[in-house]
Amino acid sequence: MDNARQQLIRLYLDNLQVRVTEMGYNQVLPDWRDLDYTPDYNKFYLICDGEGWLKIGDKEYAPHPGQWFLMPQGVKQSYSYTAGPRFTKYWCHFTAKVGENNLFNLLHIPVLLESGVEGEPQRLFQELLSCEADTSLTSPLLLKAAMMKLIAYYVEHAAAGAAGVEPAESSVPLQAVIEHIHLHYDRNLTIDELAERAHLHPNYFIRVFRRHFGTSPIQYVNRKRIEEAKWLLASTDLLLAEIGAKVGIPDVSYLSKLFKSSTGLSPTAYRLTHRTNP
Repeated sequence: MDNARQQLIRLYLDNLQVRVTEMGYNQVLPDWRDLDYTPDYNKFYLICDGEGWLKIGDKEYAPHPGQWFLMPQGVKQSYSYTAGPRFTKYWCHFTAKVGENNLFNLLHIPVLLESGVEGEPQRLFQELLSCEADTSLTSPLLLKAAMMKLIAYYVEHAAAGAAGVEPAESSVPLQAVIEHIHLHYDRNLTIDELAERAHLHPNYFIRVFRRHFGTSPIQYVNRKRIEEAKWLLASTDLLLAEIGAKVGIPDVSYLSKLFKSSTGLSPTAYRLTHRTNP
């Protein structure tokens, strides 16, 4: 995977918001059956035992123990028991939003992962289920964190597989914008210039960018600049003015203000805290 696509995927994941609506571990009921419906949530099924049938989009599956399925929101699906022993499975229903979009509309991700019956996937589902009975004040945060771990495991291992993980075709114009930002953050980038890369009108481009990433194009450019400034502060002896020139913020006062707003530390304090050998 080239750097531009990797950066785009990381940007999606960095802005991901999740919500779990249902979860469980059980043998499916005798009436476990629904045909050609389109859910407004995503589903994970980790098959532990038994037999059954799934259809995701136009493709049919006869899942076996150890297979982990992603059934995305907005995709026509079917499922049913068969004549054999019914499925026992870990499962959850969840939303995964990046801006206004479902993560799995923005990325091409395989709907099947060969994960094995035991091991880390099972532990991650058990961690998720443990949050259901948690009555602590922070239980909503723990639930989201557990769901994030499940998604992270699935995406990471899907990316390592033969099919891989790729941005959807609709993301190609934005991929060009992200690549342009990463190559030219050190100079004055305008909305018109970035919109031209995406072949969009500037006003529409801003809306599309925010809808995809939950942030404006200029905010993202500044985030990239601050990340580079952090690296230069930690790994070089460059003066702050020199760093500002390299990252596209030559005004030292503004760079210091933006840096502290982003990190909570002044550039000097950051350097002292994170200093490594040049």
